[in-house]
Amino acid sequence: MFRTVRLAFVFLTRIPLPGRADYAEADFPKSFLYFPVIGALIGLLLVGVAWAFVWIGVDDRVTAFIMLFLLVLVTGGLHLDGLADTTDGLFCGKGREDMLRIMREPAAGPFGMTAIFLALVGKFAALWHVLQFENIATIIPVFAFARWGMAFTSFEAVYPRPTGAGKAFIGKVTPFTLVVSILFCVALTFFTARKQLVSFFVITVFVSYFIRHLSDGKIGGVTGDVLGAVNEVLETVLLLAI
Repeated sequence: MFRTVRLAFVFLTRIPLPGRADYAEADFPKSFLYFPVIGALIGLLLVGVAWAFVWIGVDDRVTAFIMLFLLVLVTGGLHLDGLADTTDGLFCGKGREDMLRIMREPAAGPFGMTAIFLALVGKFAALWHVLQFENIATIIPVFAFARWGMAFTSFEAVYPRPTGAGKAFIGKVTPFTLVVSILFCVALTFFTARKQLVSFFVITVFVSYFIRHLSDGKIGGVTGDVLGAVNEVLETVLLLAI
């Protein structure tokens, strides 16, 4: 278990961990069980920082910016990169093979840069709003649900390339992983954002299904970049929904 928890942590953050571990291919889909837990820890970190800055009287706009900066720093912008690659590829107006090629290019194009900009602005506006009008702890389950959305999108999905990193986990998430991890999200939300429980679940399922359906139709499956896009879109939409 420790190995898969560590893998989930390494997968979703850029926080260095002591020591090293050798991961088997079977560990990758198993690690999805702990994705919402890692998301909740990220949310808890942001809330702790927010409470500290509010306590010392820092302006809400500055606090929201610092929270957003910390979120990007902790995650390494990995999922933002996935969002950029996905939007560049799926909306390039070309054929399937060109879409897959564009999604592998390191540089972000106009669609990708626009998507990153909108996601960051949306998150900043939402965090600022929460700091002004809501209990800041309501954001914690947002990051858990966003990462459960990655597991939901991967469930029984098809990896559209013959080889690639995503082949180790796309389509290999089990029903057990999906059910146990959503129960964690539900329990977490019940104690931190009870009023948003139904809306968080409905939005997560709808957004994940929509992006997967779009990706299936355009490239014939789901890639790791698509999962990153799911996470970013869900974080933005769920924060705005508070």
